[in-house]
Amino acid sequence: MFSVRSSLRFAALVATVALATPPGARAQQPADKATVNRSIEVGVRYLKSQQKANGSFGDGSKSRQVGYTALCGLSLVECGVPITDPGIKRAAALVRFQANDVDSTYDAALAILFLDRMKEKTDKRYIHLLAGRLMAAQMPTGGWGYTLSKNTEQETNALFAAVRKLTPTEKEKDTFDASKARAAALALMPAGMRRLPVLYDPPAQLPNDPKKTVDVFDALTDNSNTHFAMIGLWTARKHDVPVDRTFTLVNRRFRTSQATNGTWGYGFTRGGAGNGALTAIGLLGVTIGHVVNPDPAVKPESDPVVLNAFAALSKTVGAPVGDTTNRPTLEASGGLYFFWAMERIAVLYDVQTLNKKDWYLWGAEILICHQLADGSWEKGGYPGGDEKTAHSALANTALALMFLRRANLTPDLGKRLIVDTSALAKKVDEKVEPKVEPPPTPKPTVPEIEIAPMPHEPTVKPTPKPPTPPIVQPQPPLPEPVAEQPKKGSVLPYILGGIGLLLLLALLAFLLVRKKGGADDSDDADEKPAKKAKKKLKGKETVADERKPKKKPKVEEDDE
Repeated sequence: MFSVRSSLRFAALVATVALATPPGARAQQPADKATVNRSIEVGVRYLKSQQKANGSFGDGSKSRQVGYTALCGLSLVECGVPITDPGIKRAAALVRFQANDVDSTYDAALAILFLDRMKEKTDKRYIHLLAGRLMAAQMPTGGWGYTLSKNTEQETNALFAAVRKLTPTEKEKDTFDASKARAAALALMPAGMRRLPVLYDPPAQLPNDPKKTVDVFDALTDNSNTHFAMIGLWTARKHDVPVDRTFTLVNRRFRTSQATNGTWGYGFTRGGAGNGALTAIGLLGVTIGHVVNPDPAVKPESDPVVLNAFAALSKTVGAPVGDTTNRPTLEASGGLYFFWAMERIAVLYDVQTLNKKDWYLWGAEILICHQLADGSWEKGGYPGGDEKTAHSALANTALALMFLRRANLTPDLGKRLIVDTSALAKKVDEKVEPKVEPPPTPKPTVPEIEIAPMPHEPTVKPTPKPPTPPIVQPQPPLPEPVAEQPKKGSVLPYILGGIGLLLLLALLAFLLVRKKGGADDSDDADEKPAKKAKKKLKGKETVADERKPKKKPKVEEDDE
């Protein structure tokens, strides 16, 4: 065992090391696969712990009970909990039991999504009932508000039959009479439902939303309720619900209300700017239009509405940093509702990056950073997501888990969507960061000066002069050939000059030696007779020779 003194020394050593370690030297925790899976596992455990004995999620009241139960059950199934799990079965039983009382857009849409995942044939009845209520609640602006009318099964079946009357089959396209079809469709409808917008073709200019709720046929709408209605009805489409006319009106709504910066607002306002979540919602509505009413001339990757929306989303998404600690709050990053809506659009288009940023890794780092120890998320960063209630924590956790799981709630929409993802990403990147080409260098131009004739003077064209014959100049004589000069920089002339100088010096030395030798011989007493005779000849010079000027002898200096 450690003594007191050694324990104190050890504590001091630990404190010293801790103080000496810089804050940035801590080990980073990236959002790798293991970390993400652990976060999902803890979140699933939290949701399961919140389920009541009757299968519901929440505080137990009937207010929004179906919606929260369906949302949590849907999230658990997307995270891998089998549909045979006892808790999932209890949740589905509660949704079926309360389906007839559903009068909320959120509840109806989420119930359709959850029951579709259960893959029970008997659930088609509940899906039809809830989808019919959603179709009947669509407003003239193409959107939805909060409430639905509790239409019966008979009214729902009549609505489906009437809508099918208005949609010609392949055989009827050439002989289809729209006016007769509408008369037959209205005859099938109860008197109180003949004003439904789905029974009429949308006008080119949609009407404005009322300032407040007026009646069940012309009420205030918002894009959040419209969002849930869209994903619920698209799922119902797999169960033989005729929703194409509904989505034609939805598509018209979003195509006529996008702001210049590529976003959409909360309500139906032409040009009202919004946030990332609403932009993902508007993009979903336009994308469904590309599938329901495809235009061969306008593909999604070249659709200006789609490109502007993706460019706006790219500016909202941040870049990952490789760490799951000390990340921005959910509110500062757009909120959980934005994360969930954006994730489904990215999965739908199979987009891995937005403006060259990994949207999933960025979002996963933030979500893992702010997950509580019990596996939940307390603050969602969106309206209603920051309330400290059981409902708020349930919704936040369900949305966060579906993001981390990359849940695709409209898989059949993705299969039907034909889009060139690489071309789309390239065009969006160019839109976000356009290439700036340098301006071309202007060419110097000489202005043409046109001299106008003086006023009141006739313009006289000058008479052309006859051409002057060319003067033939005498050709100069050809120059003499000049010896080729040595090339500049050649050393050959210097070598030859040196050799010549040496030869000249040698010749001069030879002559000096010879002359000196002759002088010495004249002083010698034993001079040869031939030389003496020569001297005598020299003494007998003529007078003429003497008159000639004599050259002075050149005095040669002896070498020292």
